[in-house]
Amino acid sequence: MPQESARQLDPFKDMAGVDFTPERLAELLAAYGGILDEIKKLRQLDLTDIHPAVVFDAASGYRQDKSR
Repeated sequence: MPQESARQLDPFKDMAGVDFTPERLAELLAAYGGILDEIKKLRQLDLTDIHPAVVFDAASGYRQDKSR
């Protein structure tokens, strides 16, 4: 089996970088399934007209004018 096909069959290994046994994966999905469902709901929200409360600016520490 080519490596790309194996990667498609085991997205959890690719995503987490850990090779879970099927039993452990079932435990994790049972424990965190509710959180995954809530994340799916959040990803469906249309936030195009909502401005974030905090805007991260990595360059702000290097500016001469510290007022911004």
